[in-house]
Amino acid sequence: MGSIHSAPDPASAVEVEVPAKQVQVETVPEPTLEATPAPAETSTKQPAEDVVIVEAADAEPASSEPAAVPAVAPAETFIVATAETPALTTVEVEAPVEAPAEVPVRTRVDDAVEAPAEAAVDPPVEVTAPEATSEPVEATETAVVAPAEKPVDLHALKYDELPDKRRVWPGAPGSREEGLGRLCLLTPDVVASAAASSIRTGQRVALNWDLTKLDIANFNRAPTQHHIMSLLGGAGFDDVYIFNPQQSSQWDGLRHFSSPYEGSSERLFYGGVTSGDIANRSNTRIGMQHWAQEGIVGRGVLLDYVEYARTHLPDLKYKALSDHAIPLSVLLDIARVQNVTFQRGDILFVRIGLTREWDDEMGPADKLAYAQSKNPQHAGVEGTEEMLRWIWDTGFAAVAGDAVSFEVYPPQKEYSRGEGQPTVPGVFMHEYLLPAWGVPVGELFDLEALSRMCIAQKRWTFFVTSSPLNMPGGVSSPPNCLAIF
Repeated sequence: MGSIHSAPDPASAVEVEVPAKQVQVETVPEPTLEATPAPAETSTKQPAEDVVIVEAADAEPASSEPAAVPAVAPAETFIVATAETPALTTVEVEAPVEAPAEVPVRTRVDDAVEAPAEAAVDPPVEVTAPEATSEPVEATETAVVAPAEKPVDLHALKYDELPDKRRVWPGAPGSREEGLGRLCLLTPDVVASAAASSIRTGQRVALNWDLTKLDIANFNRAPTQHHIMSLLGGAGFDDVYIFNPQQSSQWDGLRHFSSPYEGSSERLFYGGVTSGDIANRSNTRIGMQHWAQEGIVGRGVLLDYVEYARTHLPDLKYKALSDHAIPLSVLLDIARVQNVTFQRGDILFVRIGLTREWDDEMGPADKLAYAQSKNPQHAGVEGTEEMLRWIWDTGFAAVAGDAVSFEVYPPQKEYSRGEGQPTVPGVFMHEYLLPAWGVPVGELFDLEALSRMCIAQKRWTFFVTSSPLNMPGGVSSPPNCLAIF
C-alpha cells in the first residue's frame, strides 16, 4: 500500500477537504502549523488499489510528486505514526470516496516544498486498516526488515541432501569447528547424556594396544623405540619415546589422508588443506591439537563381529589379514542380536579380531611375511555407498575398530551380493571419512577385554573417554582411551 507523509515537523496538522465529502483530520496534541521542507518523494505506488486525488485546502501547489494512499470505505478510521512524528494522527472518513478502480490514488500535501536531494527519507510505515469502529484505534509502527538468511547446518542434513558429499567443510579455515570436524556432534548435552545413561558400575577397560605393536609393521613404518635415561647419577630416570602412532592403537587425524577433487590439480585434505600446508611446520591447521583440547568423549557402541560369527556363522572362516569384508546387513543384524539402538553422536567400534590373531595365532614368520608383503590385505567393513550413508545418517561422531584400516583394504571395485543379484560398486571410504567429512578413524584398538566386559554385563554400550596427544599440527595420535561401564 502507499504511505502518507507530512512535513517532518511533529506538530503539524492538515485539514483535507474533498468535494461533497466530509473529511476531518486531527492531531493529538493540537499543534500549530509550521511549514518546513518536506522529505524527498518516498511514495509506494501499487496500481491494483482504488485511489483518489486529495488536495489540501488553501495551499500552494506542491512541486514534488504526490504520494499514493488507498481509497477508504465508509466509517473507517486510520491512524498514522512515523519515526519523526510521534503524535498519532486520526483520519475519519464518513462517506465513501468513489474513484475509478484502475486510477491510481495520489495525495498531494500542497503546503510542502520540494526536499533537497540529500534529505533523509522517512522509514516505511505499515498502516493497518482496522474493522469499522467509531472509536480511534492506536496503530504501532512496524519496521520492514528483510529476514536474514539462516546458514545451512551441513551436519544436520541427510546423506542424500548433502550439496557435495565430497566437501562437507562447514567450518571457517583455522576455526574450532573445522579442527573438530565431525566431533562437533559431541556437544556438552550429548556427552552429559552419554555419561548419565552409560556409567553404572564404574568398571573401566583400556582400549590401548601395546605401543610396541605392530612390532614388525608394513608400509615401511619403523618400530617403536623406548629409551630409559639415567638422571642425576641414577637418582632418577627419564625416558625418550620414538614411535609412529600408526604402529599401534591410533586415531587417524584430519591430516592423515587426502582425496582427489574435481577441478583441483592435487589431492586435498579436510577443508581444502594441501600437502604444502601440512609440510609447512608453521601451519597447524586441522592438526591434532583441536581434538586434544576437547577430547573424543561420548557413548561408545561395540558391534562384536567376532562373537557374532562364532554364534551365528559357525561355518565362516576368515583371517584378519585378508580381504574379508563385513557388509552393512551383517552389522545391522549384530546390532539386532545385541539389542543395540544407535544415537546421534555415538562412537562406533567394530571388533574383527586382528589384535587377538596377531598376539595369539601368528608366529614371527607370519608377522615378517605380512610386513614384507607388497600387497598387504586387511579385513574390515565393506567400502560401499550404503555403508557411507549409514555412517553419516546414523550420526556417528567417530568410527574405530581393531582392524588395521577399519574398512577392508585394498578397497574393492565391487562386492558380491550372492547368486543372481547384481554386484555393488565399491568406494574407498578413507577418502570420504577423513578428507570429506572430518570423521576420526580409529585403528588397531584392543577390543578383547572390552568384548568380555560387554558379554559379562550383557550390554554393548559404554562411556568412552579418549585424550589424543596435544601436538599442534599432529597427524595422528595414540588414543589414550578408556571404556567406562
